[in-house]
Amino acid sequence: MSITNPQVIDIWAIPVWEPDNVVLYISDHLEWGGETEQGEHLQLLQDKLNTYVAFIESGEIYTKIPNALGKHPIIRINGLYELPEQGEFFLDRVAQTLKEVGIGFEFVLDANEEIRNM
Repeated sequence: MSITNPQVIDIWAIPVWEPDNVVLYISDHLEWGGETEQGEHLQLLQDKLNTYVAFIESGEIYTKIPNALGKHPIIRINGLYELPEQGEFFLDRVAQTLKEVGIGFEFVLDANEEIRNM
């Protein structure tokens, strides 16, 4: 399970330290590379995010994760590589859009375990 399989929810959790949230994780192990690779990477992220948003907005989240009812959904990307400028811009826009529909969004750089609230 990873960013390369856009139709799958990688992993979800209701962390004990965040009991009011249900966190849907995206595992992003890909390097960003040059401009062409960055565009492809962003497309993979967009496709994966669309699956996650549809999972939440359709209510499927509550049939697959009954304990999610009444919890705040958060999409958290666990990235292995630091975001390039183009990636930061894209994820900032994603965060703004998701906030408007009541979905939290974070990017976590696994290498440093640094959470970046978007």
